[in-house]
Amino acid sequence: MHHPLPPLGYRALSTLHAGGLVLLPTANLWQLTASVHHPAACQRLLEVCPPAGLNRPELVFADPETLFDWCPKIHPRLFTLLAYHKRPLTLLVPAGRKVPLALIDHNGEVAVRLAMDSFCYRLSEDMEAPLVCCLAVGPGEQTLPTSFGKIRSDVLRAANYTVQRRQREELGRFRAVRARLGADGEIEFLR
Repeated sequence: MHHPLPPLGYRALSTLHAGGLVLLPTANLWQLTASVHHPAACQRLLEVCPPAGLNRPELVFADPETLFDWCPKIHPRLFTLLAYHKRPLTLLVPAGRKVPLALIDHNGEVAVRLAMDSFCYRLSEDMEAPLVCCLAVGPGEQTLPTSFGKIRSDVLRAANYTVQRRQREELGRFRAVRARLGADGEIEFLR
């Protein structure tokens, strides 16, 4: 049995269910989030926070079982790495059939990670699906959203709801570590 979401969580959950965008703190950075079940919201998310070298959309899952259900071709070595890694870790893995095309790159891969923040975990669990997330950075921006005060006003205005937690904290200084399985069968850590 799970404890109910705090009051601020209900608003985030209802916004996602309605196809809106939610701005929230994650384990290390602020991200803009959409429901994977609302293609128009995912498209709007990618317009506000476009994919670039600094920013790649990712699916954030509550648990490994749901991740494996959405991306069943994850190599066991990457799955093990994900289970034991203690910092935020994003894996580039072969996309499964449920993954929206807009999130799949030219290699047929999608960026995925497990929620390390309890609030993100509960949102994903209550959505019964992964969250679609991008760093809360606008076009051409090079500054990581490590605190609420570093988020550009255009990104703030695009959010239908902003989670009222950790707004005075410095969350972290780095993006999640990224890794994939190389052609030689070895794990590659990416910049």
